[in-house]
Amino acid sequence: MTQLNEIINAIQSLFESESGYKISKNSGVPYQTVQDLRNGKTKIEDARFRTIIKLYSYYTSLKEQSSLNH
Repeated sequence: MTQLNEIINAIQSLFESESGYKISKNSGVPYQTVQDLRNGKTKIEDARFRTIIKLYSYYTSLKEQSSLNH
């Protein structure tokens, strides 16, 4: 369950650090879905698996970019 918690925490930190528009544009997840997840209308645990994959992939790509820039 720890890896799942890490993924959920990563997505939550993504929501805190990026705008909904930017997340939607760069991850391929519809803007309304991003907003529903951000605002708690939909729980991350209840999102479709493919949505979680896209959001987590975007998060990891941002993390890789930031580590390359340092």
